[in-house]
Amino acid sequence: MNVCILYYDNFCEFEVVLIASEFKSYNVITVALEDKIYISEEKQKFIPDKLIKEINPDEVDLFIVPGGKPQYLYENEVLKDFVINLNKMHKVIGGICSGTKLLAAYDILKNKKCTGDNEGLDVKAEYITVFKDSIIMNEEEVVVDGNIVTSTGKAFIEFAFELADMMNLYEKREERTKAYNFYKNLKD
Repeated sequence: MNVCILYYDNFCEFEVVLIASEFKSYNVITVALEDKIYISEEKQKFIPDKLIKEINPDEVDLFIVPGGKPQYLYENEVLKDFVINLNKMHKVIGGICSGTKLLAAYDILKNKKCTGDNEGLDVKAEYITVFKDSIIMNEEEVVVDGNIVTSTGKAFIEFAFELADMMNLYEKREERTKAYNFYKNLKD
């Protein structure tokens, strides 16, 4: 299984670090548009494994767009074409927090149920125009609609485990429950 996590300037690393941890037994590939150091929202430095242009969409099983400040990527045709192609192939695409804004800007969320931002999409915010053709489901922290998974930023644990469920990461429900309880600091 190939899991791709997108890096871009000011991406929110904590929203995707659990995904990297949960999928560590598989091929987790960090991808970006340029070969450079990316500085996260938390001011950490990251170097991508590969560039988007080096990735064959046929070989991607799961593509993750973290939150942060992706607005400068809305008009990027290389990334847009890549994500649209993944969607046409029904690959699983996950967007969390403002990563959902990028998906909406690329029309990936057109006629799809979704959520996003930190605690849900603000229907009075300026950014909401990119969601004009989306079905906003703010009462949910994580929303699955076909091959698309969207999440609020605060639900990063639930987002990771929803993706794990979609990708059949756990053979036994007990294993999943134990891992989930660990991250939520719950007793087994």
